[in-house]
Amino acid sequence: MTSAQITSERIDDLPLLLQWLLNMHIDLIIDAVLKSPHGNRQGLSYGQLTLVFLAYILTECNHFLSPVREWVTKHEHVLTLALGWQIRDTDFTDDRLEDLLDAVGQDEVGEALEEQLGQHLIRAYALPTDTARIDTTTVSVYHQPEQTNLLDYGHSKDHRPDLRQFKEVLSTLDPLGMPLCSATVAGHCADDPLYLPIWRRMVKILSRSDFLVVGDCKLASLENRAQIQDGKGYYLAPLPMTGDTPEDLRRWVLTPPTPPCAIHLPDEPQPVGQGFEVVVDQTWTQPPAANETKKTTAATVITWSERTLVVRSDKHAHRQQHGLVERLRRAQQALTKLKAAPEADLAQLTSQSQALLNRHDVAAYLQVTWTAHTTETNHYLKRGRHGPKSPFELVKSSSWHVQVTQLTKAIATFNQLAGWRIYVTNAPAARLDVQAAVSCYREEWQPERGFHRLKGAALAIRPLLLRSDQRICGLVRILVIALRVLTLLEFVARRQLAQQTTPLRGLYAGNPKRATQQPTAERLLRAFDDITWYQVSDGQTTWEYVTPLSHLQRRILDLLDIPEAVYTRLAKPALAGRPCK
Repeated sequence: MTSAQITSERIDDLPLLLQWLLNMHIDLIIDAVLKSPHGNRQGLSYGQLTLVFLAYILTECNHFLSPVREWVTKHEHVLTLALGWQIRDTDFTDDRLEDLLDAVGQDEVGEALEEQLGQHLIRAYALPTDTARIDTTTVSVYHQPEQTNLLDYGHSKDHRPDLRQFKEVLSTLDPLGMPLCSATVAGHCADDPLYLPIWRRMVKILSRSDFLVVGDCKLASLENRAQIQDGKGYYLAPLPMTGDTPEDLRRWVLTPPTPPCAIHLPDEPQPVGQGFEVVVDQTWTQPPAANETKKTTAATVITWSERTLVVRSDKHAHRQQHGLVERLRRAQQALTKLKAAPEADLAQLTSQSQALLNRHDVAAYLQVTWTAHTTETNHYLKRGRHGPKSPFELVKSSSWHVQVTQLTKAIATFNQLAGWRIYVTNAPAARLDVQAAVSCYREEWQPERGFHRLKGAALAIRPLLLRSDQRICGLVRILVIALRVLTLLEFVARRQLAQQTTPLRGLYAGNPKRATQQPTAERLLRAFDDITWYQVSDGQTTWEYVTPLSHLQRRILDLLDIPEAVYTRLAKPALAGRPCK
């Protein structure tokens, strides 16, 4: 009797991802931008190599190059049938993957790749292009390369100033949060100059400039706002609390030029705050370049009317007011516990108390007064019982008492200013009124979520072991493409669910009845866990079998417009125990 040989392979979400990557035309676009390496090279093209590498990153949540070859060998059957290419493990050696990173890491190649990919995805998936966002983050590394222009010390958003880092700029489209373009720059670079080049690339990709770009206070530099205005674009950003902004905010809040109106947001039964707007005329003069002089070059002057939105958030105001109360309480407790040495002088005590006030950030709200009390004591010079004529000397001793007074007027002013912030925009009120501006800026978490995926478990850019600047740039661009895959998949599924009446159930472990119409891409892909391809052979006949798809898995495929055949074609027609002919 011949024993059967059984071979099994976990395929999970791999066929779905491969088909999704093919639908995005990632391989075709990369091959159109990157020509063939050289005539003698055999095997997969750059685009095909990138597609399989992306599938590896998304399924394994790992970007290391060395395990890719082993992973391809393990999944060679599925990769060959799903892609229709001749897959060889030698296509995925470290050398070939490093060549891919070197090619994609070139600046002109990366920009051309993002331009073509962005334009294709917007057309193919009918993506909205009215609002975009720009933000930056830092990525720290643990090694110390000797020759690098990219990895450097700077302000760390990872709270690791002791590590070298590079800075990543990301622009995304609302409401899906899909990256549109990105840039990898040195870790010491300032944020302000990075926004304008990204905005110009976005204009090129979208073939329009009249979209609204939203950013943090680094976008709100006067030069950035002037250049976007001159380019016929629209912006929305909060002003940093530097320069004249604090005094302007104080003047407008304490004596508002117009009565504030309540701010209502969708799905919020109660007002979330109040606000008003002030129109301010702005002027920016372009400084001469290094090789130009004021005499030979006429200065470019840009003037425009800017809407200044003065907005108060009730929740933020309550947090600030409660925070001040707590800081005052802790500062007063620390001051009462401050022990003054008898030999201490007033200058020393004043310095110590001021340091405590500064530590708790309440120097403007507390007044500290030190009072010296002197007592005189008779110190007898002989032992024994002392009488009226016993010799003695008069000893003076000093003690200090502290009195802490709250400055009620300053505290009342702080409570009035709590929760207020200034935003600036050049968009017309018909397009972006105060309520719409507040609602729009509250979605600023979208690029942050992309950074969370890049630096978290989904794409796991850290730890980063590469040392070459160009290869680091190439890897980051591929990871940003992987981020596009996740965000686009999530957006398409949610858009389809919004058109249906039945929500999606079964995505949450331990709670199969829980329904959602806003599933994440990670949960959608995790729903395909434990799908296995089997091959059974008795030496003469071979059977192939794939785990049947559940109702949830079939519905997810339907939402993504992916046929079930991506799984069923992995097995031969002879299923259910019938031998193949």
